[in-house]
Parts: sequence; C-alpha cells; structure tokens
Amino acid sequence: MSAVRADLLLLSPEALSHAANAGIVKRAVRELAGGYRPKLLVDTAGEIEAAFDDGVSCRWPPGVVIQNVRCSCGAAGVCRHRVIVALAYRESVTADAAEPAPVVAPVANAGDDALARLIPASLLIEARSQRDAGVSIEVRRRVGGEPCDTARLPSATVRYWGGAALETARCDCLRASACEHVALGVWAFRAADEQDSAAAQLTVRLGAPGQRHAIDRAPFDQLVEAVVRHGVARGGAALMQPLSSARLAAADAAWISLVVADLEAWCEAYAKRSALYDAVQGVDLLAELTLRLTAGGLPGSGGAVLGIGQSGETALDRLRLMCLGARTQRDGEGRRTTLVMADIDTGTRLVITHDWQVPEARAADEATLRAAERLAPGVRLEALAQGQLLAQQAARRPDGSVRLARARSSQNSVLPQSADWAQLGSPVRFDSVAALRAEQMAHPNAALQPRHAARRFVVFSPTEVDEPVYDANSQCVVMVLRDAQGEPLLLQRVHERHTPHALDAIAAAGTGRHGDLRHVAGVLSWHHGVPSLDPWAIGCDGVVVPDFAGAAGALRGLPLGIAQLGGDDPCARHLESLRQHLATLLHHGLAGLPRAWPADTTALAQRLDADGLRALSQRLRALGPEVATAQANPAGARLAPALMQLLALRQLHADATTLDQPPRDP
Repeated sequence: MSAVRADLLLLSPEALSHAANAGIVKRAVRELAGGYRPKLLVDTAGEIEAAFDDGVSCRWPPGVVIQNVRCSCGAAGVCRHRVIVALAYRESVTADAAEPAPVVAPVANAGDDALARLIPASLLIEARSQRDAGVSIEVRRRVGGEPCDTARLPSATVRYWGGAALETARCDCLRASACEHVALGVWAFRAADEQDSAAAQLTVRLGAPGQRHAIDRAPFDQLVEAVVRHGVARGGAALMQPLSSARLAAADAAWISLVVADLEAWCEAYAKRSALYDAVQGVDLLAELTLRLTAGGLPGSGGAVLGIGQSGETALDRLRLMCLGARTQRDGEGRRTTLVMADIDTGTRLVITHDWQVPEARAADEATLRAAERLAPGVRLEALAQGQLLAQQAARRPDGSVRLARARSSQNSVLPQSADWAQLGSPVRFDSVAALRAEQMAHPNAALQPRHAARRFVVFSPTEVDEPVYDANSQCVVMVLRDAQGEPLLLQRVHERHTPHALDAIAAAGTGRHGDLRHVAGVLSWHHGVPSLDPWAIGCDGVVVPDFAGAAGALRGLPLGIAQLGGDDPCARHLESLRQHLATLLHHGLAGLPRAWPADTTALAQRLDADGLRALSQRLRALGPEVATAQANPAGARLAPALMQLLALRQLHADATTLDQPPRDP
C-alpha cells in the first residue's frame, strides 16, 4: 500500500502561489480542469512519479521542497508541471472519502532532526549564530487570521503552510525555502509555545536571556547638550561634530542609527529652510533616542530595541507586491513619493520611495512630469501607485524599505490591480475598530519596537460609510467609517497645494462615484480614543490614489461640516503643550530662548500638577532653574540627563493616553 503524502495535501493553490507565482498556478488549475492530468504512481516510501501524455515526467520524493523536484521540462524555476502534480495528487486523495483530512502538526513540533535533513549545514550554523546573538521574532498563528502559521523576522517573513512539515515552508528571501530563516522561525514557535501556547500573536526573543548589550551613551548625551546649547536655529556647524560622533557610536545598532539619521535630517531641514521642518519632530526623536538607549540596556533587548545584529540588506526572491497607496511630500522643487506595498504571498508591508523634481517654472505641469517618472526600468511611478509589481533582484532593509534593481536586465513589470485587499489580514488589514485597538495594545510604545517605515500604515474595511462633509475652516474632507459593531473610524484629509485634486477624489470615492467603498488604506493615529486615518488610497471598483487623481467635480457637492474627534481631553492637551514648549527650547537653544519661556515653564508645570501629571510637573519645575543656570554659565551646563528623562516620560504618558481614553462617537 502506498504511503499518503500529507505534505502535498497541505499545498493549497494559495500556498503554491507563494512557491511559484499566481500566473503559473492559475494556468496549472486551468489546464488540470481542461484534462491535462498526469498519471501518478506512488510507491510504498511515498515517492511520486508523474507522467504526462506529452512525455514530461516528474519525480517527487518525500521531504523535498517543490523548488528541488526534478522535472524533465527543463524549466529553471518552479514549472506548471510540478504545480499540476501537487494539485492532482491533492485531488486524488481528498476525493477518497475514506481518507481522513490531513492534520497540520504545530510548527513547534518540528524537531532538530527535521531541520538537519532539510536545511544545509552551513545555513543551520548561520541560524544558530543569529539565534545566539539574539533576535526578536513576531509569531502569528493561524487562529489569529493568518492563512497559516507565520514568523515575521526583521529581514524576512516565513509562512509554514504545512506546519511541522517544513518542506512546505516558504520564505521571501532569495533562497525561498530551506533557509536559515525557516530554522529561526521554528525555534521562535517553540519559545512562543513555552510562553503562551494559545496566544494568536506573540513577540519572542531568541538568545541568551541574560545577555546585555552595552552602548556608550556619552556621544548621544553630547549631541543633546549641543542641540540644547546652540539650538537648531543657531547650531549649524556646531552640531556637525556631535552628530558625527553619535553616528559612529550607533554603527552596530540599526535602530539607533536610523534615529540619528533622522535627527541629522531634521537639523539639515532647518538649515535649508525646508518646508518639511517641524520643531516638535526633534522632541519626538530625542524621546525615542532616550527610550531606546535606556531600554536597550536591559537583558535581551539589544536586538528589538537597539537593532543590534540587524543585517544591512536581505536579497529577496521573486516579488509580487500590491500597492496600497502613495503619498507625495513637497519641499520647494523637490518631491518625495512614498509607496506602501503589500507582499501578497506573506502579507508583509514594504516601502518604496522615489525622489523627483518639479522646476518652479513648470509647476503647472506637475502631473505631466509625474507621469513620466520611473522608479526602475519598466516601472512607471504613476502606474505602480495604482497597480502591482512583479520584480526580481530586489533587496529588503531591516526597516521594511525596499531597493529595486535598476539594471536593465532586471525583470520588473507593473500590472493593474482590482483593489482586492480582502485577501490581506493583520497586521495589514483590519475590519473592526476592536481589532485595531488590540493591535495598538499589543505594541503600545513605538519607541521600544523594531523600526518600520510603514509601522502605522493599515487597511481598514468598513461595513458602513457615512456621508462625507467638507470642513471649510481646516480645508479638509471628513468621513466617518463604521465597522459591523457600529464603532467609528474617522477619515480626514487636509488640502495640500501640490495635490490639488486629492480632496475631490476622496469626495468622489465617498459618494459612490467609483462604486462601493470597500477599503481605505492610510496612516493610522488615535485622538481621544477614536482611530483616525489619513487616506493614501481607497479601494472601490478600482484603486483611487488621491495624490495622483484628476478633477472629479464631487467636492463642490459636499455639505459643510466640522471635523470632530470627540470631547476635549485636558491630559492630552497638556501633553501637547509640553511637547511644543520643549520644542521651543530645542529650536532656539539657550542663547535664543524667548524671554517668556521661564514664566511659561512655571505656568505649564502648575497646569500639569493640577491635572494629576505630577511626575511631569516635578521634572519640568526642576528643569527651569537648570536652564537659567546654564544660560548664565553655558560652559558648565549639563542639561542632557534631565531633559532626556523629561522627554521620555512625556512620550510614555502620550502613548498611555492613546489606550486610556474610552472611544467616543465623533
């Protein structure tokens, strides 16, 4: 009697699309239905020999991944014959009612012997090295809405379509299967089972539990001292050396390096009189720097909090990315378009950025210039923003950004898409506010999580859409979306001069001109407990990208209304006042502080104390005299420790208010 190949029974068309590509799988399904069916022979060991009528044959031994199956057709990659064999075998076994459905064993059940049989010894050594150095991995189980058990590493995502049958595991790295990431994922699932075997999602850390990563804080303290002493407005050259020293000190910590790079860009933005400069961004960045430096020194936190051990780039296998939206920033003649993509096979968010120019003399021709922009050979910016990308030879950075190959020999092609985003699940797509809130509660402090270029980007699928209104005071379109339980999510978009028809496009989508509004993709924020989305794309009968849209004539028909985010919250208001107050210090520096700053400090501390924010009030009161002393004696000033503690504490309070406020109907 022949053995049943449970590993092939678990290869659904979706799993096969991850191993090959959707086009090959669709063709295989179509040809199998049309009668192109092989004769299958299965021996007692489970090896399958498939013979097609046209002379093509395949041999598929047990425990062999589909990429390594021998086929006589000579195709370099996964061919349709191998896909047809898997589908035909699955059909033949499942058609037999006496044969029970295969039971998917948990990934954690895969033993070290199975890893050794599947994964080359050199890659297992590499996996053990990464594990011992410490790595944080997000584990998402099938019960949480994933199509299968999934391990999300900083540089790769692994789908375990057959659970412990590791030959069915698929990774989005260049090796695609039987790689070091498969082993790391198995170890992560084992650790997750030990922590909480029922949790739908869990972030685990592999490595020695007591290992600490010491990082020299002195260069970062000196950078903060320089910013406070000179201020961004007067610093200029005085900040160059501290920034350089901080950059060198952060060389082995990827997330700290990105924070320092953002601080450098923030300083340069003011020096260049950039329209993108915002003083409060410095408050947020220094708070993140402080939290990462503090928490990163705790045992086992070096990888997730500091970014220790994160590789520079990971070469990716063939990519199939669906664009979920695009947004363009304007800075004088410069434009930067950011596109958020979803890997259809792994449900992973990735980001592509493209810089381009609009000369002042040709400002009226911006749409024409944008239409001519290419990200890579064969990839037009405007087509990609509303389509999907098939690419090879790309590379993924630890923060989720993608670098496309630009050689003409690279295989890049853009296809249209139908906004079929329902196939995506968490952490990309959500259909309830409760699920959004649970995701926020699972990751409340962004400054303590691995950095990601699209961390707050989500797709929301509403059940009900209220009529959009136009707020003339703030020049924005506002629309309330509701889930099946009636909980609201506020969609709003403010007018920007370089995207003149964005509000019109949102109005058209919200009033049904493009069919039913099924999905909205954009950047999520929380205000007084109510989620708010800044839309980058809207999924109707097609994809509407507001930044790239033309005139629709729908905006003039909207009724007037007011954008309201619930009742007033004194705590959140005072935290924002403190943020603005500290931004004034960072912008002007000690020498340029407004004369009213000390009095404003005292008044703000009193308001914080009156509303119960006593720890913040005490630290702000203590900072005031220190600033006055430093102004009198700049050479002996040492404000960094007190300021960094205040910045970090304010950020933690702000994160807490996101979750503490009960939801209110806008």
